[in-house]
Amino acid sequence: MKRSLASLLLLLVTLFAAGQTVASAQPGNPPLSYLDGELLTKVKLAGLWEIPSGQMAQERSSDPRVQEVGRTLVSDHLMLDDVTNQLAAQYGHPLPQAPNDAQKSWLTEMASSTGARFDSVWAMRLRAAHGMIFPLIAQVRAETTDPEIRKYATTANTVVMKHMTILESTNNVDYATLAEPTPLMLNSDSDGTTMVVAVALLPLLVALAVFLLWFATRRRGRRAYQPVSRVDDEEDDDYGDSRRGHRRDAGKRNRLFVDKEYTR
Repeated sequence: MKRSLASLLLLLVTLFAAGQTVASAQPGNPPLSYLDGELLTKVKLAGLWEIPSGQMAQERSSDPRVQEVGRTLVSDHLMLDDVTNQLAAQYGHPLPQAPNDAQKSWLTEMASSTGARFDSVWAMRLRAAHGMIFPLIAQVRAETTDPEIRKYATTANTVVMKHMTILESTNNVDYATLAEPTPLMLNSDSDGTTMVVAVALLPLLVALAVFLLWFATRRRGRRAYQPVSRVDDEEDDDYGDSRRGHRRDAGKRNRLFVDKEYTR
C-alpha cells in the first residue's frame, strides 16, 4: 500500500513538472531551433560585457565622442537585454548570467588601459565583437521560420549596425588590424582560482616526476645487480669440491698407471 502511494505521488510530481515546462514554453510557440537559441544566447552575452564597457567609457575616457558612444551602448543594450530576457522566458530558453572568459579578458584589458590607449582598445574590441555577431544575426533573420525570432533578429540587426557605425565614428578603429581577443588574463578568468592552484602546484609536480624517475632508475640498477644467494654459493662450493675430487682421483689413477709400468 505504501509503495503504491509513493508511486502515485511520484507520478503526480512528474506530471506537474511536465506541465510547468509546457507552460513556460507558451502554448502555440514551436521549440527554438539551434540557431534561434544561439542568437538569444549571443545577444545576452553581448549585453553582459558591453553594458559595463559602456559605463567604463564614460568614466575612463576624456574623449567626449567616446563617452557619448558609451552612453548609447549602455542604453541600447539595456533595452535589448529586456527583450532578450522576455523572449527567452517565453520559450523556456536558458541564458548566461555572466560574460564568458574572452569577454572578461577584453574588460580586463580596458580596465588596465588609460588615455588614448583606452580609447583605442575600447573601440577596437567592441567593433570586433559586433563584427563577430553580425553574420549570425543575418543568418537567423534570413532562415528562421519563427515570426517572433524574425522580429527579434531585425531589432538586433538594427542595433548592431548602429553600434558598428558609431564606434567607427570615434576614429579609433583600425580596419587593417581589427584584433582577435587578447590572451585570457589570470585575474579576469572565472576559474582564476583553479589557474592559481595549477601554477602553484607546477614545481611540486616537476619535483615529483624527477623523484619517480630517480626511483625507477634506482630499482632498475638493483635488479641488474643481484647478489648470489647462499644456496647458489653452496651449490658452487659443492660443484668445486666435486671437480677437485675428480682431479684428485684422476691424479691417483695416473700415478698408479705410472707405478705399474715402472715395476714392469
